[in-house]
Formats: sequence, C-alpha cells, structure tokens
Amino acid sequence: MGFVIPFAEFGNYLVFSILIGHVALQFVPEATKPKITIAKPVLLLSTLGIIIFTLGPIVQTISYFQDGIGLALATKSVLLDFQVGKAWIFIGFMATLLWIAIILNGSKYLQSLLLLLMILGVGYSSHVASLSFWAGLWSHSTHFLMVTLWTGILIHIAWFSKDHNNWSKFLRWFTPFAAFSLIIIILSGIYLMLFVVEPKDYVKSWALPYGQMLLLKHISIIPVIAFALINGILSRKSLNISSFNPKPWIRGESIILFIVFYFTSVMGTLSPPHEVEFTVKSEGASKWVEWLLGKNILSTIQMHLVPSFQSIILVILSILFLLLILFSFKQRRPILSVTFGVIFIIVLYIGLMLSLSI
Repeated sequence: MGFVIPFAEFGNYLVFSILIGHVALQFVPEATKPKITIAKPVLLLSTLGIIIFTLGPIVQTISYFQDGIGLALATKSVLLDFQVGKAWIFIGFMATLLWIAIILNGSKYLQSLLLLLMILGVGYSSHVASLSFWAGLWSHSTHFLMVTLWTGILIHIAWFSKDHNNWSKFLRWFTPFAAFSLIIIILSGIYLMLFVVEPKDYVKSWALPYGQMLLLKHISIIPVIAFALINGILSRKSLNISSFNPKPWIRGESIILFIVFYFTSVMGTLSPPHEVEFTVKSEGASKWVEWLLGKNILSTIQMHLVPSFQSIILVILSILFLLLILFSFKQRRPILSVTFGVIFIIVLYIGLMLSLSI
C-alpha cells in the first residue's frame, strides 16, 4: 500500500497533464506550435486513468477505517460522507463524459469545461479545503491547474511533436506563459504550505517524513528553473544552428518535473505536520533523518540550521552542479544536464540536512 498510493498520485498528475496539455494546445494556432500527433487511445486511457488514480486517497482512507468498522461500512462512509469520496464520484462522472467527448471528437470548449470541473473536484477533495473550504478549494485548484497546464504542454511538445518547426513562434508565447505559470505556482504553493507548516516551523518540519518531501520538492524546483532558462532563452539563440534539436532539452525539463511530481505524490500520502513538535512526540521523527544525523530526535524545539564546514562544501558543490546544467547546454548533452540536475538535488539536500542542529 505504501508504494501503490504514491504511484496513484503520480499517475494522477501525469494523466491530468496529458489531457490538459492536449486540450490547451487545441486553442493554439497551428502556425505557432510544432506539429503534434497523439493517438486517441492515449487520451482515452488517460481519461480512464483519472478515474483509477484518483481512487488512491479513497483506498488510503478506507484502509484507515476498515479495521474499526469493517470494509463495507468504511467504503460506504468514505464514498458518501467524506469530501474525498464525493469528489471521486463527481470526477468519475465528469471523466466518463470527457471519455465520450474525446471518442466522438467533441468540442474543445466542452472538453476544457469538463477538465476544469474535474480540477475543481481535485481542489474540493484536498486537505487544505477541509481546513478552509473556499480558500483551500480555489488555491489548490489554481495550483493544480497551473502545474498540469505547464507540464502538459511540455509533455506534448517533448514527446508527441513530430518536428521542431515553428519553434521560434512557439517560444515567443510559451516562454512568458511558462514564467507566469511558475510565478503562480510558487505563490499558490507558498499559500498552501502556510495551511500546513508555519514559516517558523519550516526547518523543524524536516524531522518528519512530510517535511522531508516538502524540502525535496522545493529543491527540485530549482533545476526546473535552470531548464526553463535553457529552453526559454538559450535554445532560442541556437535555433539558427541547423544541427540543433531543442526537443531533447524539453524532454529533460519534463523529466525533472516528473521528479517534482514524485515528491508531491509522496507528500499526498503523509500526515501534514500542523504542529511539528506535537507530531514528533506522538508519531516519532523520520527514521531516515535520525540515521542521517546519528541522533534520536525526541523534540524539535532546539532544531535550527548551523552550517558546518562539511555542509558548506556540499552546498557549494550543489551550486557547481547547477551551473554545470547550463554548461552542458554548450556541449549539446541534454542527458548530462538531467544527470547534473538529479545530482544537484541530492547534494543540496544532504548539505542542508547536515546543517541541522538538534
């Protein structure tokens, strides 16, 4: 179960991105984007995937209650009484209509409306919406929409485009759109985080599994920005080189985004630490963090960052790996950029963790 639920959450982000990217690009004139061909079965399977993958939180909630009240009663209660169950029924109905619309080549306006309603369903079922309904509904829905819209367009351009014609015209509108999306994602992400972790407890939350995933998610966004710089600015200057193919660099950016998706997916399966100190005392700290620091963490009251020589060296190394992402662009080696991006995440993470003082 511990592996299945994060996989379902990851799959949910992926299939939503594929469908939202497909519908969004239908509104873009052919002259301002590369030629894109995606098989209809992929879209239909993605629609079916939404129904299946959004079952993840349902299964998790049912498994939590079934020992106390039985499987049948737990299933009925979760589906009919919990926000997450009601949202799944609504999303499943909308996904069924979307499946029909796709197979009948329905209007792009109808498809976009159905997707927007499903996104509101995702926002309705979010943890933040259970804390503050309207604020949580709109903020989570906005965050989810912008993430999947940006990623969805990237996925289609990277993996389903047949050429890189019209690339300059594509970048002319996509670069400012990506910058706008990133700003909205960061702002809405910070707003959502404030419902779960207070700023003063951000570092202390690293003692918990949720805080670990939150930290890794934030770190992994940095190489995404580096790839966005490559694809939005540097690649545009290289288009006059006949041998230059921008698609592998877009694929590299999408791979790093998939890593962000993974950390976000795992976060969705963990208990948010509204009170970090209470959570540590009642549930215990992360065993991985205790092993890494070589200490048993019984309290986070005194936890703070104290850079050491070792941690400073690691942070400096991570910055060098970040610069190597840009340097590898000159070498025309996108696989190296992805590798350096992954190493950057690992090295900076370890550097920050070794800076913790308890």
